Amino acid sequence: MFDHQIQKFTQKPLAVIAKTFVKLIKPNHMTILGFIFGILMCVLVFFQFYLPALILLILNRLCDGLDGTMARLTNPTPLGGYLDIVFDFTIYSGFVLAFGLSNNNYTIISMVLLFLYIGTGTTFLAQAALQTQLDKITASSESNQELPKGFYYSTGLIEGTETIIFMILCLLLPNFYILISTIFGILCLITFISRVVVCYKEFI
Repeated sequence: MFDHQIQKFTQKPLAVIAKTFVKLIKPNHMTILGFIFGILMCVLVFFQFYLPALILLILNRLCDGLDGTMARLTNPTPLGGYLDIVFDFTIYSGFVLAFGLSNNNYTIISMVLLFLYIGTGTTFLAQAALQTQLDKITASSESNQELPKGFYYSTGLIEGTETIIFMILCLLLPNFYILISTIFGILCLITFISRVVVCYKEFI
């Protein structure tokens, strides 16, 4: 929901940093580095080291912002877009899995949240595939995208920004994980339903 608005404030500083890193490392390697930070974050969450995990989450997100900016300074590739989305979804689900395994009290809500993640992720990826296949990306939808992406990004109540806010809140307030996850899960469900309704009306 807030992804496009956030990009307006982050792209200029990211571009400045990216101009330095692009001389030292390839965009895809930055993506892989960010994924390593994300996996280590999930490990720390499992062992309940929440503040160090928060630092790694910030590093993961910084790499995620830099890789795309670096790619646009050089030559964006389909592989870059593929790795970006696969690694993001893996880290998002790994985060919830780590919380669920770290405490028996968190297991059920984590299972429910993973189910809802699959729902929101499926609607996101399915629309991206169909929009490309049918060549039905309209000029208005393209104008809503502040930055060029590897494929069509469908909007929704829960997007990347909201997911990161959820993760930060969980790491800062781990004792409220069940409450935070319940609220976030409801928002994921609303996103899932709204995307299905929108696509049904568009593709019928």
